[in-house]
Amino acid sequence: MANPVMWFEIMGKDSAGLQRFYREVFAWKLSPPVKEMGNYSMLERPDTGIGGGIGEGDARVSVYVETPDPQRFVDKAVAAGATVLMPVTEITPTTTIAMLMDPAGNTFGVMKPPSAPRKTTKRTTASKSARPRKKSTAARGRSSAARPKKRTRRSS
Repeated sequence: MANPVMWFEIMGKDSAGLQRFYREVFAWKLSPPVKEMGNYSMLERPDTGIGGGIGEGDARVSVYVETPDPQRFVDKAVAAGATVLMPVTEITPTTTIAMLMDPAGNTFGVMKPPSAPRKTTKRTTASKSARPRKKSTAARGRSSAARPKKRTRRSS
């Protein structure tokens, strides 16, 4: 799918009650609500599926569609009959969204995915130089007692 759904949002007047409801029914683990974001609580990132959040506002369920260029899709949606509810807005340094209403009155959003974390490459044994390892004393057939002693200034 070119532009998959990447986030959902459940909103209502009693965000604490909604969070409790979904926690009890589905055993969802939710972050503590953030008061400055309308008591918004985020679903701990699941191993499968998409992420989501529950917050305070008019009762609605919305989905967010992933796009690298939210403004381009806002323009396309408006041309097709959508109404902009919230223009493209940077919510956090890694989250940029816009909210729209489709011609039937459903709300949906477009969201720019966070940049992929920079992958670090770990040097593996195979990538190290191919020089042979020195054999241990035992592997060369001599015990440590049979090794010649190193000469030092005192022993000369």
